[in-house]
Amino acid sequence: MAETIPQHRHCFVCGRTHTEDDRFCSEKCKDGKRAELKKKKRQLWIIEILAVAMMVFAIFFIM
Repeated sequence: MAETIPQHRHCFVCGRTHTEDDRFCSEKCKDGKRAELKKKKRQLWIIEILAVAMMVFAIFFIM
């Protein structure tokens, strides 16, 4: 006979199974994902600032 698997979810970060309704299996995974998103957001801000600085440079110094 086929064995049934109880209802579960997989952690968004590590992939382990858990039965909670949350996307993460532990606070460690949740904090790790939060830190990763914060780092990516900071990188995007830096890229945007550099793009604006290059445009300002192009407008004022090339023309």
